[in-house]
Amino acid sequence: MLLATTQQAAPARATGRYTMREARSVSEQEWDNLLQNSPGGGHWLQTYAWGELKRTLGWKPVRLVLERDGELAGVAQFLVYSTPFVPGTLMYSPKGPWIPWEDPEAVRIFFQGVRTVAQREKAHTVKIEPEVVEQQTEVKDQLTDIGFRKFRWDMHYKTTMVMDLSPSPDELLARMKEKTRYNIRLAGRKGVVVEEDNSPEALEQIWDMTQVTADRHGFTLRRPKDYLLPSWRMFIDKGKGHIFFATHEGDRLSSMLVYTLGNKYWYHNGASIELKRNLMAPYKVQWEVMLWAKERGHTYYDMVAIPNPDELEDESHPMHGLYRFKSGFGAEIREFVGCLDWYIKPMRAKAWNRLEPAYYRIYQKITGDVYY
Repeated sequence: MLLATTQQAAPARATGRYTMREARSVSEQEWDNLLQNSPGGGHWLQTYAWGELKRTLGWKPVRLVLERDGELAGVAQFLVYSTPFVPGTLMYSPKGPWIPWEDPEAVRIFFQGVRTVAQREKAHTVKIEPEVVEQQTEVKDQLTDIGFRKFRWDMHYKTTMVMDLSPSPDELLARMKEKTRYNIRLAGRKGVVVEEDNSPEALEQIWDMTQVTADRHGFTLRRPKDYLLPSWRMFIDKGKGHIFFATHEGDRLSSMLVYTLGNKYWYHNGASIELKRNLMAPYKVQWEVMLWAKERGHTYYDMVAIPNPDELEDESHPMHGLYRFKSGFGAEIREFVGCLDWYIKPMRAKAWNRLEPAYYRIYQKITGDVYY
């Protein structure tokens, strides 16, 4: 394990059990192996490649490793951003950290180390977005005791649906709603087939489909094409991104982009066109990708975005249709705690907290993108 131990990243008092180190010279393969072997198996937004992509956009990746008696206990990738108009930096861990949350000592030692690193990086705010579920009240209480507070919005969707793909295909089908099973079989009877295509042309096609879908449902795409396509291409080139199309007689009707890491995969992007919508192509592509994932050892499927639990029955919600579609596959609703902020330098952190919404809007207006 190529880890550079630094005085800045280690806690002041070691317990003999947990220590934290900064991974400065770690390679991409080594970091991603650490990530997928951490508690919970990590997230694609914590991969080495994602950190390096964000480096090109003004964020500095900092990678931390928690060890217990010399063995891997957890990891976190933070992205450090110099905040305009407010001296210092924002230190953000998207969809992280990945540590043993059930062990209060591990959490305490880890964030002792995070504070030390934050002080070195001149961070006034530490932002995390852990996959701690709302029901983990003891963990939430400990984070509150450390100093974390809920941020005004969530960077990524707070509520998702997850599936265990370990059961047999017949068992998975049995868990689905009757209408979903019917639509999958209908698409098959009508001759809809699913194919993987990761070519540059496929990237352009899934982008076009995404725009059509966004317009149909009234969604606003927060990211521009010149951000999304290179990031999709990067994960595809590294073997962690895969594009699938549901096709009928040469017509590509529905598309799906998934990201993979270890035994997990995520529904990153899905789209469809108006042509032949009666053939239920989106159902077919979901099912065939589940079978594809099972064959490759991916047993955890994150369908990603649905409305929060208190909005699930609101038919006016822009994602209500998406929720109805996803819920038909028998997935389990999972609500995370969302984005949390820890004020390391309270005066500067509060100043940035007040300024950030205006900076966010100005940045988006000028660049057509969001800075996160």
